[in-house]
Amino acid sequence: MPATESPAETVPAIALRNVAITFGPKGTGYRAVSAIDLSVGPGEFIAVVGPTGCGKSTLLNASAGLLKPSDGEVSIFGAPLQGLNRRAGYLFQQDALMPWKTALQNVAVALEPQGVAAETAREKARLWLGRVGLSTFVDRYPHMLSGGQRKRVALAQMLIRDPEILLMDEPFGPLDAQTRQIMGNLLLDLWAANRKAVLFVTHDLEEAIALADRVVVMSAGPAARIIGDFPVTLPRPRDIAEVRLEPSFHHIHREIWARLRTEVQKAYAQGEGATP
Repeated sequence: MPATESPAETVPAIALRNVAITFGPKGTGYRAVSAIDLSVGPGEFIAVVGPTGCGKSTLLNASAGLLKPSDGEVSIFGAPLQGLNRRAGYLFQQDALMPWKTALQNVAVALEPQGVAAETAREKARLWLGRVGLSTFVDRYPHMLSGGQRKRVALAQMLIRDPEILLMDEPFGPLDAQTRQIMGNLLLDLWAANRKAVLFVTHDLEEAIALADRVVVMSAGPAARIIGDFPVTLPRPRDIAEVRLEPSFHHIHREIWARLRTEVQKAYAQGEGATP
């Protein structure tokens, strides 16, 4: 089945219904997002783009249970989200590796809350470090690894828990262009092997198109809302570098950018924007 076809009969992995989030007193605080309706199907890869300050990360935090909506509801596999989303893994822009632990220890520690025996956790950590191409770096400390290698450790640290949902907040943002392509292909390979629902936030429109099944566009804030939801019909599997050369890729890019451009200009006028 093509990746862009999510099973209609299944319950969404993530469902945001009429979600609004206000920081500060209701009625007088800053309304970050408003009237958000968004569903992510099981196994579906959704990328969210929009100007800086439009609330992309706010949606991730609501999906993770780190923020409670002021209005509306977040559901996970059909059940209202109460507290932290235990069925999700979260990969942040900046890695949160512990500098006093090796790569192996940093990955294995993710299984501690599940009560996994230490030896079993180390075996699984070694396996996951192999899957992200770091078999020979298991005993290295974070300061001994490159930015891309640290990001691979963080990715293994998230995936070792086998979450059903992946929440990713500009995870490759700090990396150079070549390393971003490598990490993007690695992510697609891992995702294709055992498809999870993915909600991926990025400023890079090309990255969003290359990775996702759908690209969701948000308006400039405050009270940002979803203003576009574009299917990406590019066939899978994809290579990040090669897919960007396809004429259909450029057609999709032009279509989305035509919708996004005005919002970026609005954000610039407010002094808070950056071109994706």
